[in-house]
Amino acid sequence: MAQPKKRKRAHHSNTPPQLNDVKKYSRIIPVAIVIFILFGAGIAFLTVGPDSSSLIIGGLIGAIGGYAFGYGIARALSKKRSA
Repeated sequence: MAQPKKRKRAHHSNTPPQLNDVKKYSRIIPVAIVIFILFGAGIAFLTVGPDSSSLIIGGLIGAIGGYAFGYGIARALSKKRSA
């Protein structure tokens, strides 16, 4: 009598492949944050002057924008690579 062939089970990782690709490009995110902090603080300095609270607020807004920009670039690069 013929023996049925046993197939190996597929191994699935816990994280989706797109997230793994974003992790490869995650070094872009801190660089973008630093650049945008400097940019935001510079704009705050030019508009308000050397007021410390405006520089901090400008830096925080720049950090948020830098994170969003850096994460978007990392996601776009990971999609380009996987396609």
